[in-house]
Amino acid sequence: MDKLDIRDIDPKLLEEMKQLVLARIKAASDNLEISLGSQKYTKQEILKSIQNGDEIGLEIIDIQMDFLRDLASGE
Repeated sequence: MDKLDIRDIDPKLLEEMKQLVLARIKAASDNLEISLGSQKYTKQEILKSIQNGDEIGLEIIDIQMDFLRDLASGE
């Protein structure tokens, strides 16, 4: 199956996905850090990127939605 490009998703659906991921990140420990490539991002940086919908934020949304899909399908 081809990977879905998050930029091609309906804006309303993308906003719902953004809110879901924001809630998941907000519920995480304040010490949360995510590494993408060689760069580390703090919880506050992650939240800001998701809220702004920048490239990092979209990547995090995509990763989180992949995780949730895998979790729901038992993978």
